[in-house]
Amino acid sequence: MGGGSEIFDLTGTVVAIEKRFMLPRLLVFTVLANVPACSACGGPAEPIPTAKADRHVRRPVDEVGYTHTAEGIAEVVEFALGAEQHRFAENNQLRGVGPDDVFAAGISPHDDYQYAQQVYAHLYPHIRASHVLVIGVAHKARNFPEVEGKLVFDSFDAWHGPYGDVEISPLRADLLEALEPGGNAIVHDELQSIEHSVEGLIPWLQHFDRQVQIVSILIPYMSWERLAELADRTAAHLQRAMEQRGMILGRDVAILISSDSVHYGDEGWGGKDFADFGVDRQGYDRAVERDLNLVRDYLVDQVSRTKLEQLYRLLVQEDYHEYRITWCGRFSVPFGLAVLEALPPDTGKPHHDGVLLRYGTTLDPGRHDPGVEGLGVTAPASLRHWVGFVAIGYR
Repeated sequence: MGGGSEIFDLTGTVVAIEKRFMLPRLLVFTVLANVPACSACGGPAEPIPTAKADRHVRRPVDEVGYTHTAEGIAEVVEFALGAEQHRFAENNQLRGVGPDDVFAAGISPHDDYQYAQQVYAHLYPHIRASHVLVIGVAHKARNFPEVEGKLVFDSFDAWHGPYGDVEISPLRADLLEALEPGGNAIVHDELQSIEHSVEGLIPWLQHFDRQVQIVSILIPYMSWERLAELADRTAAHLQRAMEQRGMILGRDVAILISSDSVHYGDEGWGGKDFADFGVDRQGYDRAVERDLNLVRDYLVDQVSRTKLEQLYRLLVQEDYHEYRITWCGRFSVPFGLAVLEALPPDTGKPHHDGVLLRYGTTLDPGRHDPGVEGLGVTAPASLRHWVGFVAIGYR
């Protein structure tokens, strides 16, 4: 387990027992915590601390594409920041993004660090809020029809972070209290436990703020009308909770949207062909150009509900279970930005604005190894199989 487990590194054993015998995780931890130490099997010589065992902590599921240790994420961040110095200067000069700018929201990749670290690096130094709503993708929602058309929350006490557990923001309870009774939200730890689109963002968040607290919300299949309704409800309840708690958007609360862009090629996609423009260099360039056009036309400058609906309809079929364009953030991006659009900016401006910080693919900037032990990639990168991703900040 990256970063080590507090209970003699038995996380893998716990998960195996939990799945094999369908036992609650807390019961498994309790039983294992009372097993006597065994010198022959390398067990601990001292009594096992049980304080952590009483917590329901969401553990990482991807130990390859991400690093979940303090040393690992520090190395990744340092490597990425160093590699992007010239682009930081370019963004400052051409886009007016300075090192002290604070974003109220952002779109972040969730792809493997070796591919996307240089894109992550442009967003996270600007997320300064101590409470972050992480709007994630529900990649496996098809397996859980009960979540369709609802916001998917978790009930964990904390999420594993490289510098210690990441606590849950009290905003989760505020939102669930308002949304769940009307059937607008569901608590679904199983889906949250197997979804990687949130866990990859947490090391970056915690690296820049050791005290950050989160709310994880996954966005499964839903129509535009349902998505817009839920965004309005969420924004209204969030605004009320922020006022009651004396929180300000950007300073205290941020919205972080998880999304990779186009998934392209004709190999390694479960038998599906996502190569709209072919699999040569010209096809790659045309697919990248389409991604950049979607960003330019719908995701930067003024955030508007009209543009978000247009983006949704470009990405999603009328049967919203199917893609038009293979962006995995086809629901998370319109939802997260619709929530942002419904919240008043703290800047005194009439609307929120987005600025493109960095676009990349698994071929460009491509794979760069920061030298972290155990850090690898979970998918190949070639003209027949590649992924795009973007970092966008919103004021």
